[in-house]
Amino acid sequence: MAHTAGSAGSAFVISALLCVSSPAMSSEVESPTDESRPSGLLGHTIIRAFGAIIPAVQDQSLMHAGWGTGLTVSYGVARAAQVSLGLAYHQFQVTEFTGVDCDCSVSPRRNEIRQTTMSVELQPPTRRWIRPRFGVGFGVYELTETQVVYTFYSTGYNRQRYVSSGTQLGINWGVGLSARVNQRLAVEFGGRYHHSFGQAFLTEDQYLTAARLLSVETGLSYVIH
Repeated sequence: MAHTAGSAGSAFVISALLCVSSPAMSSEVESPTDESRPSGLLGHTIIRAFGAIIPAVQDQSLMHAGWGTGLTVSYGVARAAQVSLGLAYHQFQVTEFTGVDCDCSVSPRRNEIRQTTMSVELQPPTRRWIRPRFGVGFGVYELTETQVVYTFYSTGYNRQRYVSSGTQLGINWGVGLSARVNQRLAVEFGGRYHHSFGQAFLTEDQYLTAARLLSVETGLSYVIH
């Protein structure tokens, strides 16, 4: 009987220790992937990939909606703030007339924009599955314009292709929503306005059209740390 009582006592002590230690062990396992912990965004590295539609370009007439894609890597520097490095590409076509009296045809001008930007984004450290965010960025915009002009003659026609490119500084700002799928993965929705300015450099075309466009974005984000 004494042996049985001793065994029961030992089993009770072991069970009690396991019950006490289980929450701590669970906390250690869940903490690295819990974005809603007290630190918020602080210390988290997040990668985002997105696609974009360009519904409007300032002072220009779009042939149809343009498109774009991009990738950003962010690091949380505070509970509600992160710094991001982003790469993006946008393309769209605009209608343009020669403005001269000639027997010619001008194709839509294709604009390509490659950008590298640094941005600061704010997002409240809440436990809600849907969270708003606001961001503002500054960077370099590389602009390329391509246009084809056909000139017609009685004996045929001549085709000329004009390409001009240059680089400008620019800013962008936008808002969005992040809908969490789980502790690491989220679906991102948002809009962003891009505005390049100043005299273009690395170009001989000083009349290069500035990048002033609105992009509507959707994509995925993943917490890698």
